[in-house]
Amino acid sequence: MQNNHEVLKQFIGGLSKGYNNSLIVLGSAGIGKSETTMRALSALGYKEGVNYIYLNNYITPVELYNKLQLANKLQEPKLVVMDDTEETLKNYKAVGLLKGALWAVDGKRKVSWISGTSKIKVQEFIFNGRIIFLLNEMNNKSSLVKALQDRSLFFEIKFSKDELCQMIRERAKQNYQGIDFNKRLEIANYLIKVAGNSDKLSLRLLPKAFQLWQVSRNHWTELVDHII
Repeated sequence: MQNNHEVLKQFIGGLSKGYNNSLIVLGSAGIGKSETTMRALSALGYKEGVNYIYLNNYITPVELYNKLQLANKLQEPKLVVMDDTEETLKNYKAVGLLKGALWAVDGKRKVSWISGTSKIKVQEFIFNGRIIFLLNEMNNKSSLVKALQDRSLFFEIKFSKDELCQMIRERAKQNYQGIDFNKRLEIANYLIKVAGNSDKLSLRLLPKAFQLWQVSRNHWTELVDHII
């Protein structure tokens, strides 16, 4: 059975070949959606600023318009990765731009921003790229989100506890502010021990645990217990 990384790599590979114009990757916060996606992009030989643009959190409709236009200048597959952008998907103007960018009319995906008060020089263009959405949750009651989901490839990423624990141990091998390698592994193993059977275990807890060790090297375990 393939792991999540290999499956996601295949989805992105299919997207880059034009089998679809968008991909939704859904998964709980802190389980490694962004990391797995970046690894998959790297494994396919794609580089940020060359083959894809990475957008994180909220982006205004005007800036989204500009970024979509910028993506057209990238090398194939001209990807826009939108990470944790749930708030953007609540904005009718932003979703309107995305609909134009992803759904062809007469074979063309036209994106428009026509306003007498806007400083935008190019008021419409044909979008030739693709978009990857990394979402923690989806509001399936929203007609806007449902329309997006109906027209996208969809992959819900899930990790078992064992897989997540292994990812935390692997992450602990990376340098963090000069903390000794063995100490990083000790902290990671303690985190897994106290949080491994709870639903709070996530990759985001590891840097917090490192920071608490820096706060108090004698009482860091007690401090970690408080954040679980």
